[in-house]
Amino acid sequence: MPFYNSYPGFLYRQFLVCPSKAPSTTSLRGKAGIVTGSNTGLGYQASAQLLGLGLSYLILAVRSISKGEAARKSLLASLPASAKPPVIEIWELDLGSYASIIVFVDRLRLSEIQIDFALLNAGVANFNFTVNQPTSHETTIQINWLSTALLTLLLLPELDRQAANNLNRARPVISIVGSETAAWAKFAEAQVSTKQEISLIDVLDDKSHFDMGDRYYASKLLYQLFFLELFRNRSSAKRSTGAILNLVNPGFCYGSELHRTAEGAFATVLGGMKRVIGRSISMGARTLVHSSVLAGEPSNGKYLSDNKPAPFAGYGDSDSGIITQAQVWKETLSELGPVVNIDKLLSEI
Repeated sequence: MPFYNSYPGFLYRQFLVCPSKAPSTTSLRGKAGIVTGSNTGLGYQASAQLLGLGLSYLILAVRSISKGEAARKSLLASLPASAKPPVIEIWELDLGSYASIIVFVDRLRLSEIQIDFALLNAGVANFNFTVNQPTSHETTIQINWLSTALLTLLLLPELDRQAANNLNRARPVISIVGSETAAWAKFAEAQVSTKQEISLIDVLDDKSHFDMGDRYYASKLLYQLFFLELFRNRSSAKRSTGAILNLVNPGFCYGSELHRTAEGAFATVLGGMKRVIGRSISMGARTLVHSSVLAGEPSNGKYLSDNKPAPFAGYGDSDSGIITQAQVWKETLSELGPVVNIDKLLSEI
């Protein structure tokens, strides 16, 4: 494991590296974007910073319309009174529901809004085994891997189309919030899957294999492996002219609600550790702003951390890892096949 992906490397960055703010000359006037999970935490802070740079049109993609409305009011109130108010819309998006994701992207397509970036920030870190009722999959895996994969696959051809129809604009960006913890995943479920010759999803849905300390890490690794295969399967033409895809690590931040399901003494210890080691969500959000509107074409297919390219988790570098990465791709497509036309989607990317 390279130093960057090690625990010492993590601590070095947490204490000694400060991601820079967007240059004061940055202007997002006339631009439009989407931020998922934007009513709280990193998503809210990133939205505030983007609006502070003059973003003209923002879609807050949230599960709760009422919480989205509260965030909208707060964001507007934080802007200078002299500034021309941006358009902020609240669109419902429940990542626990494939149907909700499909409706969301269909709404975007029909709206004909020209999107400059989509920041996919929504995620969960559950410390208890919970089942996502609409799909019957474990919730962390559902949200962080499968549903985020579906949202990415549906947004990609739409933003590719917008890129082809608007050659005078910068290529749109889909930036997905990942985590350096992907490199720390033990991911024992992969070995179980291989030995017992059953699918990864079935192993992950089995409560007996749930490791509270590893599940979030594994979910972020699974999406990262999907991301690598997705980019590998992109046509060379779409890579060079279509939407830009990147994965961004904001670092370990305090003040977010990512670990809100932690309870008791564990929650107290975790909260204290976040205050000692964690960055502010304002600082972490700088990386999301960078990946969405500043990193540009050099970030295509890359993993970004502290506003610069960084090494992926490296899981797929071994023979067994390569096999698992291909399996993750195959199982993602198999899972999503019953709800969307996968063959059509793949032909469009």
